[in-house]
Amino acid sequence: MRLKFTTHCQFRILERALNVEDIKQAILKPDKKRNSFGAVKVWKKIGEEEIVVVYSQDGFRDRKNDYFIITAYYL
Repeated sequence: MRLKFTTHCQFRILERALNVEDIKQAILKPDKKRNSFGAVKVWKKIGEEEIVVVYSQDGFRDRKNDYFIITAYYL
């Protein structure tokens, strides 16, 4: 699994003190998942917090494990 972060998301990770491992867990084992305007939005309860991650996935045969993280935040 390769995560690629947009510049926007890189700033949000720092600003919101997001844990990249939480982002991975949300993508791999989401509690809830919804397609949203060509992207995927997932929710995952982690401890006392819930994280929301919006990403798109490359569908080419050699990049099936590439995830482009658009944004993420804790609720």
